[in-house]
Formats: sequence, C-alpha cells, structure tokens
Amino acid sequence: MTKLEFLDKMKNEKIDLAEYIIVVDSLTDEQFVIGCYKDNNMWKIYKTTERSGHYIIDEVVDENTAFDELYELVKLQEKYIKNRYR
Repeated sequence: MTKLEFLDKMKNEKIDLAEYIIVVDSLTDEQFVIGCYKDNNMWKIYKTTERSGHYIIDEVVDENTAFDELYELVKLQEKYIKNRYR
C-alpha cells in the first residue's frame, strides 16, 4: 500500500498502540516509535524503545512494500498490547 493508503487505514481502524506512536517521513530516536522513512532511495522501517534509540527492522526499495511491512508491524504491536493488558 502507499503511504497515503497506510495513513488512511490508521485513521479508519483507530488502532490503539498504547504508548507507541507512528512516524512516517522521518527518523527519530524519541521513545516508543514505529516508523518508516525514505533515505537514499531506500525505505527504512524502524522501531524505538524506551532507552536504546532506533533500530532498523528492514530496508526496501518499494514504497508499497515498505508500508505493507509497516502495517504488519503495527498490527503485531497492537496484538501484543491487547494481550499484555488482558
């Protein structure tokens, strides 16, 4: 999916990620971020934690692949949070 399709899905699905936020178009070392940005024609999917800064999960050339993977990561995080707060 494209970035715009991803953002629409996030808005429409009202996904609860607890303390995590989603960042697209930039890299940040803020705490609890799931994100994606483009750097030198590569889309980089990343995550941050409370203390360790960011780490790259995957690098892909295609925007559709990047946002498909980002969506899967968001859904996994949502599932983890739901199970944690049961």
